[in-house]
This record gives sequence, C-alpha cells and structure tokens, in this order.
Amino acid sequence: MTKPAAIPGRTRRRAILAVATVIALAAFIGSFDALRWRTTIIGLKAAGQLEGIRWGELVSMLRPGSPFYLKPLRETPNAYAVIVNPYRSEADRESGTRLFQVWCAACHGPDGRGQTAPSLIGRNLKAGDSDWSLYHTVKEGRPDLGMPPLPVDSTEAWQLVGFVRNLRNGTALVDEATGAELLDHVDVPSARLEAAALEPANWLTYSGSYDSWRHSRLDEITTENVTKLKLAWSLQLRTDEEYVETSPIVVDGVMYLTAPPSDVLAVNAATGEVLWRYTRPTPKDISLCCGAANRGVAVLGDRVFVSTLDNYVIALDARNGSVIWSVKAADYKAGYSMTGAPLAARDKVIVGVAGGEYGIRGFLDAYDAATGKRAWRFETIPAPGQPGSETWGGGEAWKTGGGPTWVTGSFDPALGLVYWGVGNPAPDFNGDVRPGDNLYTNSALALDIATGELRWHFQFTPHDQHDWDSNQVPVLVDRELDGRQRNLMLWANRNGFYYVLDRVTGEFLHANAFVTQNWAERIDEHGRPMLLPTAEPSRLGTLTWPGLSGGGNWWSPSYSPRTDLIYVPFADAPKIYFKNEEFEDEPVPGVQFMGSASVHTGEPLQCGIRALDPLTGRVVWEYLRPNPRRNVGRIGGVLSTAGDVVFFGDIFDFVAFDAREGKELWRVNLGGHINASPVTFAVNGQQRVAIAAGNTIYVFRR
Repeated sequence: MTKPAAIPGRTRRRAILAVATVIALAAFIGSFDALRWRTTIIGLKAAGQLEGIRWGELVSMLRPGSPFYLKPLRETPNAYAVIVNPYRSEADRESGTRLFQVWCAACHGPDGRGQTAPSLIGRNLKAGDSDWSLYHTVKEGRPDLGMPPLPVDSTEAWQLVGFVRNLRNGTALVDEATGAELLDHVDVPSARLEAAALEPANWLTYSGSYDSWRHSRLDEITTENVTKLKLAWSLQLRTDEEYVETSPIVVDGVMYLTAPPSDVLAVNAATGEVLWRYTRPTPKDISLCCGAANRGVAVLGDRVFVSTLDNYVIALDARNGSVIWSVKAADYKAGYSMTGAPLAARDKVIVGVAGGEYGIRGFLDAYDAATGKRAWRFETIPAPGQPGSETWGGGEAWKTGGGPTWVTGSFDPALGLVYWGVGNPAPDFNGDVRPGDNLYTNSALALDIATGELRWHFQFTPHDQHDWDSNQVPVLVDRELDGRQRNLMLWANRNGFYYVLDRVTGEFLHANAFVTQNWAERIDEHGRPMLLPTAEPSRLGTLTWPGLSGGGNWWSPSYSPRTDLIYVPFADAPKIYFKNEEFEDEPVPGVQFMGSASVHTGEPLQCGIRALDPLTGRVVWEYLRPNPRRNVGRIGGVLSTAGDVVFFGDIFDFVAFDAREGKELWRVNLGGHINASPVTFAVNGQQRVAIAAGNTIYVFRR
C-alpha cells in the first residue's frame, strides 16, 4: 500500500490554500452541499485523518468537473475504500486493452495469467486489490518486485486499471445457454425482492423471501429422484476458519457469497468459476465469541451489501465488486462486531450487530442504499428516560447491557414492518447488576421500516440469566386461528418454547415447549414465563434444560405451504449454570463479560429437526442425530422445496428427508463441519442445491 508522504508546514499551507481555491470555485458553480462536503474532506486531510491520498491527488480529484466522486470520504476517510475507476466506457476498455499489450503482456502474459510475472487473476495482489491500489501500482511500480513505473499519463493509468479489473473480475464470462454476459446487467429492484418467492430460479434474500420460509417452488428434485443427486461443482473459499456460515444469494446465474473474515465473491452459479472477489483487510484484535463468521450478503438494484467484522457496512458494485460506499457503524474496540447478512428492503439496508458477550449496547441500523447515509438506529437497550429504561433497575447497567441483533430478520411489505430478534442481556449469567426485565433483550421487535419507530415488542425471557438470546429468524405466515384470519409470526426460541404471535399487534397467541425444559412452570396468558426457582444459577451449579445451544438457535427454520409444517433445527440437552457471588460488574475490553460460567454435563448433545404443526407446535415427525457428540451442537439450517424434500446439515453430512413423513432419503459426507443454511436455485433450467461445509461451498444437481 502506498502511504501518503509527510509534507512540511509551508507546503501544507500552500496545498490548503490551493484546495481552498478549488473549493471556492466549486462553491461558485455548484451547490452549498458540494462546498460543505469538500470542506469536510479538506479538514480531514489537514488533520491527518485521511489515509492513502496525497494533497496533489486530492486537489485534482476535487476540482470542478472531476470524474471522481469523493463525497463518501466524509464517512470513510480511506482513499483505498472510496476511490473507484471512473474511466469505464467502451473507448476506455479498448484503450486499456491496447495499453496492456504494449506495457504489461510481456511479463504478465497477453491474457494476464502470468508469464515471467505472476498471474493477475485468482490471487490477492500484494499491493492491494482496490482500484486506487491498482492505480498506484501502475503509476509508481513495485520496485521491490522488479516492476518499474509505467510511462503513461493518469487517464491511461486508469484505463489500464479498468483492463486489469476486468481480468480479475471476469466480466467477459458469458452464460453458456444464452451467450449473455453474466455481470453485464444486474438489476434487483425492491419489487423483485418483495416478490422473490415467485422467482424460484433465484435466491434473492438471506432466507429466500421476506417471510423467511426458506422454501422454494422448484420441484425438479423430488422424493423419488433425490438419491440421484451428484456434485455439480465445489469451490474452496480461501479462509483460515474451520468452517463458514455463509448462505448464498443467487441472481440470474450469479451466486454472491461471503468468506471470513469479510470477503465477498461473485461466482458463476453454473460452473463455480469466480467472477470477482472483494477482499478487505480486517484488524486482528477484534473480540469474537465464536469465530470470524460472516453469514452472507444482500442485493438491491445493482449493488451487493455486506457488513464486516470491524463494523463497516459496504455497498459493492454487483458487476465488478468495486466499492460504491463504505460506512463505519461502530467501534470494534468497544466489543462490537458484525456477523449477520444484511436485509435489503425498500430503499434501505438493515444490519444488526454482535458482541453481546463483551458488554456492548446493542442496536439495529438502517442505511440509505443509494448513499450509505444512516436513516435510523434503534437502540435495543433504552437509556434513562426512554420507554423500557425502568426495566434496568435505575443504575448504569444499561450502558453495557448487551442486546445484540446478529441474525437477519424478516419484513412484511404490506405492513411496512421489519421484524428482528434481540439477544441476551449482559452479563450473561448473573443478573444482580441489572435488576428488572431488561428490555429489549430476548425480544422480538417490530419496527417501522421508514422511521425505525418501535411498533411493538414481545419479550420471550425477561431477565435472562441463561444466555437464551432470541437471535432466531422470525417466520411469517397468514393463517386462520380460532376462526379468525391472522397475520402470524412463528418463533422457535432458544429458551425451549415455540411461540405463535400476531405480527400486526405483537399479541401473544400460543406457546409450548418443543424441547426438554425445567425452568418455567408454564407460560401465562400474556406470554410471560412463570419461573421455577430451582432453575436459578447458583454457586454450586444448577442443572437446567435447555442449555446454551437451545432449544432453537440461529440455525434457519423452514416453512412449507405444501405440507403446512415448520421444520425447526433444535438442540435438546442441559447445562450446569453457575452464579458467582463476586465478579467484575463492568466489562473489560477484550474480555467476555459473562458474570459467571456454564459447563456441559459431558453427555452427548442431542440435535436434529422437529417438524411442527405451525399453530400448535405439536411434533409431527422428528429426526434425531444417530450418533450425538459431546458438546458438538453445530448443525445447519433447513430448506424445503416443492418437490417435498427437506435438506438439512448434520455435522459433516448433508441429508435429505421426505418433507411429509421425515423418512431419510439421501446422505452425503462433505468432510467439513456444516454450520450454515442450504439454498436452492436453477441455472439453465436445472435445479441446484448449495450448502457450505468446512471452508467449501458445494453445489449438487441431478
């Protein structure tokens, strides 16, 4: 990476004066807003807070008529993340092709695949992969690697960047069936997302559709032929993590997915060939409870959205992976991280935050998809004077009260409501410093998508001391209940109870235990649990069902309208919960803020699927892991299809069941832990099923 050179005070003053002149001209011919953001950027540079660009470069790019758009530098003062190549016309591409053959082909090969110099395709570049990094490599060379600077002007350098970017992104790859360029025209407007279920060839949201059914109308793969499934392709995702948790998005023949820590890939869904890869440097000192997870992306318009481990929300050009905007949402040094897939709806990108084990104050954010400007933030832990603050005992525990929002929610376009689950309070296992119900932890939230205003909430586990966070995917169905048509929300909670709520009002309608539980005598008519004192964590330890894994956890459920069953991944095992009499009542940076501890009993942890009646929670059929392992609760999400097949990840095995009866139909060992959710899509008229296992994505077909 090229670092900005230090400049003496006199030179700096001259540079500032020159830039001020440019700004004055911009103000004369432009708007007040243009003056304001340019002034802000100059101030950042003068204060030494703007990385990666020299004064002369900045002056040139800020001049009136410049093709560069630097406004995002206000929120993301990093030139490498913001500056993208504006020279991308047909004439620029032709010029870039000619220049590459003249200056680069002798070493890198005429197709960029390497000769005496390394390939420019399919590998990370040592000087960085961003457009701005490529530009500096062209203009200044890499003397340490034997590459001289090229004798080209700035426009020619950018044209070369465009050619190299096309090589790396594979934008010339075409669909084998139609001959069309896969990335030539990406367009996913809000209307497509709202009708995603009507496009079974695609998988347009994290859960397949806004109602989070994770169900597909594709029916080529059936209970009769699922045994004939074979591997279509696989792709190793180049990560050091033991397993990935990504759930891919598929749009018109292109698969978008993530690899830890915060990489994004666009892949030819027919062949597995990488079309482009976005790689972002990630700090090494992020506090993470459970590995460097990233569960996926969202798409809207011609953009792909991702949230990063160090809490940036980033919009990428879906055609080439270049950064359009990047916004910092929180400071990772305060314990925050982002691991969930965003939800794109209407004109907004909605993201949650992790870090409940480190004493954060949780929130849910919405960003304008076009500009990256934050539209609203809902704090999951109310401050004094705000509604719900009385549930924190009047002290200062709210400041570090937890309440993370790390699993993707659902959306009802007709009601304009976003539904999202909130995690446990902090410290996890000792509530003495936070007396009260601790809203809005362990709750379902219904927020107005336009404003972020809270319409209603429902708290599943008041004053949680067992880490039973409510970070599950809410499933939305419309059904008749007790002789009345209702808009319902189905929720298999980590606390071991299955809930049915009215999603218009938040009214509690039904609950029953779907795994073993010994902490609540019953759930009352308002949905509040009547606690058993014998379940309280204690100094000597209290055996309590369910354990940390649930119940239900973050693993995605599925609802099939064909069978009228909801398929819930579950864990059914206890834990021993302790309560220390003395502990740190304030979090220490980088140290988990638990308040006490919990331990496994040492017995095998039973996991599987339970197919439930959606209104009563009655178990219709179940699959129990045949050889449960001690302390291993990793299981995948569930996918159901119109072929009446249910797919499920079981440790190393990818398994298919008869959706109506639960009979096992097919099983394949993938050799890596499955801790992700499967998706299905079609390419060239043929149904495919995809699942991440270990650090590889596998795609199967008939």
